[in-house]
Amino acid sequence: MKKIRVLVVDDSAFMRKAIREILESDPEIEVIDTARNGLEAVEKTKNLKPDVVTLDINMPVMDGKEALARIMEECPTPVVVVSSLTQEDAPITMELIDMGAFDYVPKPSGTISLDIHKVADEIIQKVKQAYRSRRGILRRGPSSRVFKASFKPTKRSLAKYVVAVGISTGGPATLIDILQDCEVDEETAYLVVQHMPPQFTPSLAKRLSEYTPIQFHHATNGQAVLGGYGYLAPGGWHMKVTHDKKIKLFKDDSYIYYPSVDVLFHSVAEVYCPNAIGVILTGIGRDGAEGLLRMKECGCVTIAESEETAVVYGMPAAAKEIGAAKEILPAYRIAGAIKRYLKRLKGNG
Repeated sequence: MKKIRVLVVDDSAFMRKAIREILESDPEIEVIDTARNGLEAVEKTKNLKPDVVTLDINMPVMDGKEALARIMEECPTPVVVVSSLTQEDAPITMELIDMGAFDYVPKPSGTISLDIHKVADEIIQKVKQAYRSRRGILRRGPSSRVFKASFKPTKRSLAKYVVAVGISTGGPATLIDILQDCEVDEETAYLVVQHMPPQFTPSLAKRLSEYTPIQFHHATNGQAVLGGYGYLAPGGWHMKVTHDKKIKLFKDDSYIYYPSVDVLFHSVAEVYCPNAIGVILTGIGRDGAEGLLRMKECGCVTIAESEETAVVYGMPAAAKEIGAAKEILPAYRIAGAIKRYLKRLKGNG
C-alpha cells in the first residue's frame, strides 16, 4: 500500500516530533522529513516532493506565509496549516487559506502546545483529505486579491430577497472568488455559514467586507436582516432567520457542525422562499443537502458547485445525490447565475 508522504514544518523541535508521532500513528501516513523554517520547507518540498506539507506560520528565516507563496509557485503541493489559534494569527491563517493552503488545524494551546494530542485526529484526517483532494488544490493555485469598496445602502430596510450560502473545507477562497463578482442592492441580503472555529470567523467577515462589494457583519443574535448587507454565522453558533427577519443564534447538539448549513437553509425556506437562492459549495460531509432540498421544494432556486472546481466534493455531491440542486455549476459560473436569478425574482429578467 502506497503511504501518504508528509513533510512536517515547525520551528519547535517538540512540535516537529509530536506532529511526526501523531501522523505516523496512522498506518497510511509516512513522515519523510521535517523542516525548521520556511526556507528549509521550500527546498525540501522541491527536492523530496512530498504528497502533503504541514506548515507552521511563525518561524525564523522565512515565515509560513512566504514559504506557502513559494511552494505554490515553485512546487505546488497541498498544504495543511498547523498554527496557534490566537487573535493575531487568525487573519494570517485566513490569508494563507486564500493563497492556496488546503485547510488549517489550530494548535490547542499556543505555539508550543504540549497538548497537541487533543487535535491528533483532526491533523490526521485533514492530511488525508488534502492528499485525496490534491488535484483540486493544484488546479486552483494561489489567489490575487483586490480591495473592493463596499456597497452602501441609502436606507435601512428589511431584505426582501436573500442569497444563502453553505460552505466548508476549501471555503474561504471559493467564497471570496464568488462573492467578489456578485452585485449588491438594497433589497438583497447574503447569509453565509462557513464551518469554522469561533476565533476565525471575525477575520473571515472582515476579509469578505474587504474583497467583495458586500459589507459583512459577524452576525449577532437579534440583528435585523437588512438589504444590502451580508451576515456570516459566528463559529460555534447555529444561525437561522426568524419570521420577523432577524438573526437567531443558538446551540443544538443534535447537529454535527457548528454552525450548521442545514439550520440556515431550513429557516430560509420557511421565511423567504420563493424569494431566495440557496448555494452549496465545497466541503466534507452532507451538511446542507437536506436544507437545500427543502428550499427547492418551497420554490427557491438552488445551486450546487460542480466536481470540476470543488476542493472537496462532499457537500455538493450529497446535494446532487438527493436532487436538491436546480443547477450544478463550476465556481466561476455561480456569481453569474446568482445575478441572473435575482433579476428573474425581481421581475427584471
